[in-house]
Amino acid sequence: MSSTPHLALPLLAAAQAQKHVTHNEALASLDALVQLAVKERDRTAPPTSPAEGDRFLVGAGATGVFANQEGNIALFDLGIWRFFTPRPGWIAYVEAEDLLVIFDGNAWKTSGSVLEQIHNLQRLGIGTTADDLNRLSAKLNAALFAALAAEEGGTGDLRFVLNKSTEANVLSQLYQRGFSGRAETGLIGSDDFGIRVSADGSQWHDALLVDRRTGVASFPCGLADVPRPNLLINSAFLVNQRKFSGGVLDAGIYGFDRWKGGPGGCTLSLAADGTITLSGALEQVIDVAQAAAEIGAASFAGASLTLSADDPSEPLPVVIGSKTATIPAGPGRRSASVTLDGVETGNITVRLQPSVPCSFKRAKLEVGAHATPWVGVPFDVEELRCRRYYQRLSVSGGTPAILGALGQRVAGNNIDVPCTLPVPMRADPVLTTSGFSWSNGSPTGNQIGFHNNSGASWLALSGSLTVTTVSAASPSCVALRFQASSSFSGVSGAVGNLYLGNLAFIALQAEL
Repeated sequence: MSSTPHLALPLLAAAQAQKHVTHNEALASLDALVQLAVKERDRTAPPTSPAEGDRFLVGAGATGVFANQEGNIALFDLGIWRFFTPRPGWIAYVEAEDLLVIFDGNAWKTSGSVLEQIHNLQRLGIGTTADDLNRLSAKLNAALFAALAAEEGGTGDLRFVLNKSTEANVLSQLYQRGFSGRAETGLIGSDDFGIRVSADGSQWHDALLVDRRTGVASFPCGLADVPRPNLLINSAFLVNQRKFSGGVLDAGIYGFDRWKGGPGGCTLSLAADGTITLSGALEQVIDVAQAAAEIGAASFAGASLTLSADDPSEPLPVVIGSKTATIPAGPGRRSASVTLDGVETGNITVRLQPSVPCSFKRAKLEVGAHATPWVGVPFDVEELRCRRYYQRLSVSGGTPAILGALGQRVAGNNIDVPCTLPVPMRADPVLTTSGFSWSNGSPTGNQIGFHNNSGASWLALSGSLTVTTVSAASPSCVALRFQASSSFSGVSGAVGNLYLGNLAFIALQAEL
């Protein structure tokens, strides 16, 4: 043997002359190869001014002195280049890249590329320590997952798969601050996809739920700036068929449409900018029929309802069904929410009852546990909604006004006027009037009179006057009967118009 089997170091031969040459050659080789560190790898040409002892890994396509030395270790020693052939398993540190490379028998590879498979690791910590719960832990500033392209042997797709054992388990991504939960996405206790948020890591609010069967999304807490329908009618207090001018409303007496005095009555006023000032109890009855349209149920039993108003000047106590709450004072939209009992299957009374004068704007009652923005209803639409519960029969704007239907003296003491209602009412209405008196000529004030068109004369009344309906009124039509206790003048069968003074009116009511 003239050299060692691994590093190919020259050995001294028996009776060898100039043994120091061979010995020094071996030491020089050891100095070059032990604790191997090279300046660069894949070097294809020697540097112009190498330093004594510089080492390089020769790359493919090398030229000059490095030609035909691909993969070998180049050492600049005593002014010349020497080359060493690596063996499998040799490790070299590449100074330019701060990297370890290993020779696998064919090429130098980075140390990580040698490990092609790792199986059944119990824990892995990157920049931190893994534990029994967090078996994979990483402390870093960024992470990248890139798809393996088709030209690299992949598909170009990237799918990050998470799996859980049963429907009741949690499969989620949890977002924390200071290791306290603030948001969570995934299959949280069910197979429906959800997003929920928390202010403290303990109380959670479901923001989004997507039904796995239908794909339909729901927003349990609502959507910002997406208003839900207002269950209150005439919430801006603009429809005023009764011509209420503000002031005292006794209990059960209606003022602005759909609003009436609550227990003990109230004092109420409306400013030009829409501000309501209220002291005492004011209420509106919510038709249970709206439940089918709003929540697809026969009633509001068990539903969460929220009552809100803009800029309440004082705390505003409220009643919603059998529940009480208080809307706090302050700027902006303020609200109070309740959940009705399961037995509350009928109409729902909503009552505002401040004990001291409280001003506010734009009241709103809605289904849900929080308030959404108030949106006004066009005035003509709001008026039509109000007329389902109360409407004055249409008259011209003249003085005196003319009822918008022809009447006929059908008998000596009866004048009938059939009226088709422009808006069908909620139910068969009850007739109500201003308590007018009869005028034998053109009426004024709170008077009415009947003009015979063919005879060009006013009918005179003998006796007292009563006003009824010919038969029970229906939601869409009513036939008025004006009856004299004695008689009307004129000819039976005469057709004409009923005139009303500026204070007189005829109305139909189907209030709840």
